[in-house]
Amino acid sequence: MEIKKILNNNVVISLKGNSEVVVMGRGLAYGKKVGDLLLDETIEKIYELSGDGQSRVTDLLSGIPDEVLEIADAIATFAKETITGKVNDSLFLTLADHINGVVIRLKDDIVVKNFLLWDIKRFFPEEYAIGKKAIEQISLKYNIKLDEDEAGFIAMHIVNSELGSRNSSAASHLTKLIEEIVTIVKYSLQVSLNEEDIYYQRFMTHLRFFAERVLSKKVSTKPDEMDDTLFEMIAFKYPQAYRTTQKISGFLLQTLDYHASHDEQMYLTIHLARIIEKE
Repeated sequence: MEIKKILNNNVVISLKGNSEVVVMGRGLAYGKKVGDLLLDETIEKIYELSGDGQSRVTDLLSGIPDEVLEIADAIATFAKETITGKVNDSLFLTLADHINGVVIRLKDDIVVKNFLLWDIKRFFPEEYAIGKKAIEQISLKYNIKLDEDEAGFIAMHIVNSELGSRNSSAASHLTKLIEEIVTIVKYSLQVSLNEEDIYYQRFMTHLRFFAERVLSKKVSTKPDEMDDTLFEMIAFKYPQAYRTTQKISGFLLQTLDYHASHDEQMYLTIHLARIIEKE
């Protein structure tokens, strides 16, 4: 493989066919220059990127320290070996960017709250467990303390990379399902959804993950432990939102034979209630 750009001694950009790839290996670029060929025995990892990942890879990675790239590589590799579904190579890039941002933010004492943490912990336990291991590595490397919010953010990147691995047909089905659910929400609540509203954006993020579970028939590894009293309390407190959730559940059952759990119904109801309260 020919070197197109050297990012550091351990990371270079090369070409595979007509696509840029990230090539990693301990000291693989030492003493090399652009145009030189890489020795096969020095190549440890190749990341094939596509779309947005390919277009921004050089600018992004050239500004990220080696140790961050190593951590991102370790987490991405572990995710690929652990996750049941396919993980897109772009995960390495998004993790490197995210981790670098985390380290910079913490130096400035900036903490970001993850408002979807409960959703992630409950519905994506496999990805969240990897997020927990990831923050342990980052905390140890930089002698900083990261909370479970960051584990949730990393889990979200992993879930997104799984979604990004879908083929165009599957992605089309996912988009169609999201649009159908949003249509049910609009007609049921009789509201004009404000795409700039933070609660709407959180709902759409939740909905994207929810739609992915529906289409993949992915259910929580934990049993449905929702307290009936809590579920009934939420339904009673937010009747309009709950009725809309029931319409969504009925639609999914009728069209996809998917039984929404009490957990899923409760979280949908809470997200919808927040949108209603903003009206």
